[in-house]
Amino acid sequence: MLLINLMPLTHSFYKKHLSLQCVTSSNYRRKTLLLVLAATLLGSPAFSQEQESSTVIYDTEYFTQFNAVSLADMIRNIPGGLSVLGGNGGGNNNTRGLGANDTPILIDGRRMAGKSNDMSTMLARILASQVERIELIRGNAQGLDIRNEGIIFNVVLRQTTESSSSSFVQSGVQQVSGTSAMPEFLMSHSRQRDQLEYVLSYEYDTRPRFKTVAEDILSGDRTPRQFRLLTRDERQAAHIVTGTLAYEFANGTTISLNGLYSEEDEQEDRAEDQFMVNPSGGPLDLFAVENGFIDETASLLELGADLEFDVGNIGRLKTLFVYNRADSDETINQDTISNGITTPFFSSYSQFENGETIVRSTMNSSFGKHTLEYGAEAAFNTLDATFSFDNDPFQNAIVEEDRYEVFVTYSTDLNEKLSLQSTLTGEFSTIFQDREGETNSRSFEFLKPRVELRYDLTPSDQFRVLVERTVSQLDLEDFVASRLVDDDMTNFGNPNLQPESTWTASVGYERRFANDGGAWKLTAYYNKISNHIDKILIGDFNDASSGTGNIGDADRLGFDSVLNIRFGFLGIPTAVLTFTYQYKNTETTDPFTGETRQIKNNNPHRFQIDYRHDLENTKIAWGWSAHRNSGLRLRQDVALRETTVYTNHLSIFGEYNFTPAIKARAEANHVHGDQRTFDKTFYQGHIANNVIRRIDVQRDNYSPDFLLSLQATF
Repeated sequence: MLLINLMPLTHSFYKKHLSLQCVTSSNYRRKTLLLVLAATLLGSPAFSQEQESSTVIYDTEYFTQFNAVSLADMIRNIPGGLSVLGGNGGGNNNTRGLGANDTPILIDGRRMAGKSNDMSTMLARILASQVERIELIRGNAQGLDIRNEGIIFNVVLRQTTESSSSSFVQSGVQQVSGTSAMPEFLMSHSRQRDQLEYVLSYEYDTRPRFKTVAEDILSGDRTPRQFRLLTRDERQAAHIVTGTLAYEFANGTTISLNGLYSEEDEQEDRAEDQFMVNPSGGPLDLFAVENGFIDETASLLELGADLEFDVGNIGRLKTLFVYNRADSDETINQDTISNGITTPFFSSYSQFENGETIVRSTMNSSFGKHTLEYGAEAAFNTLDATFSFDNDPFQNAIVEEDRYEVFVTYSTDLNEKLSLQSTLTGEFSTIFQDREGETNSRSFEFLKPRVELRYDLTPSDQFRVLVERTVSQLDLEDFVASRLVDDDMTNFGNPNLQPESTWTASVGYERRFANDGGAWKLTAYYNKISNHIDKILIGDFNDASSGTGNIGDADRLGFDSVLNIRFGFLGIPTAVLTFTYQYKNTETTDPFTGETRQIKNNNPHRFQIDYRHDLENTKIAWGWSAHRNSGLRLRQDVALRETTVYTNHLSIFGEYNFTPAIKARAEANHVHGDQRTFDKTFYQGHIANNVIRRIDVQRDNYSPDFLLSLQATF
């Protein structure tokens, strides 16, 4: 489901009030204007770098060579922009409240006031003609109430005193091998009149998926027993309506209101043919068929508000408010057919009502080269769950988390090359649970410091050192029972679950190549995790039941390398290659066996290559993306040990611009089937008994999917 919350387009506030030294100082504005003007007069691409503020500036003229239609087109053609778009499509739903860690893309120096945002879709609806320039802020983000280890992309929109309006329409069809074609539609309209502006949007989103699973069932000594062939046909349809209203008063006060409502229906049909293996090597014998059906309906309402105003000479006060409520119903039915007789295998019904209310206020005060940001945040999360397994009596569980946070951030430039930003946050939370009259309440306190140093060795070379402590966001659904369909297991709720906390130390280096030739970013880090969350034993040893819980300490050591190369040295400056390599070495103690193992669902190596080429003097662009997770991925439960091996994933695309405002796009995903092989060992009772019940070798193949779309702006 794509959930959109458009930022207001007003940006006169940004030029007049934002207390960001490298953005709002008069010297900075004059230098920026001179740099852009000089680049234009010289006829070179409108690309420049402000050495003193360590800010890289891309003017709109720079993007004419790429036939950019939307803001998303502009960002993906900036070295490093493609990885930003690919890594932040889901908003900040997994953070605690709003916090200061958010997607590194700002509109006129402002962040989103919402939790259910889809960044890539929002950027696609802002027209390239509305953008004045894009700033890559490489220094500490002073006055923005946002923290990011790397670069922050700040988009400055054009200012106009005249009434204007624009519309965006995208229509397409998606075809997945093995399923019927599904339509997609998106329509958005924005209008600005004096200091008032609004945006309205409607989207119909479908995401069909088709997967086949070939599975060998083996004995403990890996002797073949059965062969199973499973097909999974997934269909989704979602209606999404969003709206934003913004106004700027004469005294500089700005207010924006936004709303989102969506309804979604997701269905999955599962059909599994089960064969006995003939020991003599003869034909397979079909002995049973297992059918499954999963139906989930969900609705979401989100309301947000953003208010900013000056408080005398003290500074500028920002207040964000978010209210959302999500309701979902899920039905699972699994039956086995053997010898013409249908036998119920498993059934469940669950209903979840999730809610979150957040208020965050931040005051920004500047004193010469010193900036203070201080404030508080309150977040209230609730879950009301009703569920039943195999027609047992319904059970009800209520989980509530109230969290309060106070924080202060100090930023300064120690000299022309060295900047410091330090934050101290105090967090106080209470978790309450009521399950069928059995209550449980616990309180937590966390002190979360953060210190970051940035050193500009040259205008192109920057070093970063970071030390911080973070606390994870609990998934309240882990407090109640759920069904793991693929494993035929039940995950029992854990009323004693605690947040995990992580100390992080990292060192980063970034180099931006001359003449906009690309960039290289390298980050090495170490994580010390306390109260690590994984699967633990629930109940008695002999029951072999498990749930989500805290297993103790864990360690993660790794590094990320991102290399962007523009092929201007080969005579094709509109071609960009991005190569990403991630390495992670993790270690924790398994709660069931006591052995040392890696953190669950962790791949030691990940490779990704993205290539895009806008053919010069044409209206055509094409490219491809490939990635692979390398090394064994481990998952362990009370009666299960699983390892996973991945193959390559490949996607290709092509675009054609009929006009500067009309573009067609064709893309293909899972071109190679994107196979994943799971080796699952199931144990009789507790895994520590080491009595193997069976071994499943499962090969998942995702069918290729094709998307053809046409988008127009007017």
